[in-house]
Amino acid sequence: MSTNLDNIIRTHHIHVVKWNGTKWIDYINFRDFLNTFPEKAMLYDACKRKLAMQFSNDRKSYTAGKEEIIQRLLTEARTWKLSLAGDDF
Repeated sequence: MSTNLDNIIRTHHIHVVKWNGTKWIDYINFRDFLNTFPEKAMLYDACKRKLAMQFSNDRKSYTAGKEEIIQRLLTEARTWKLSLAGDDF
């Protein structure tokens, strides 16, 4: 069944997570990592742009398409963050 909401242009996607929980920490690390390494941010941006063109009317496929790069960058972000924590000792 189609509703008027189906034709609305989406400009933002909001995530609600538990403060200081695992997802919260992942989002913060991901943000900080991309801000620190602009070349990684450009890779992520290029992926998102390609997927947005490919799946302009299919949010689920767009989101699924980002999963591999997000997981790879999250792994790198976690490693980077741990290396920073090691600098404190």
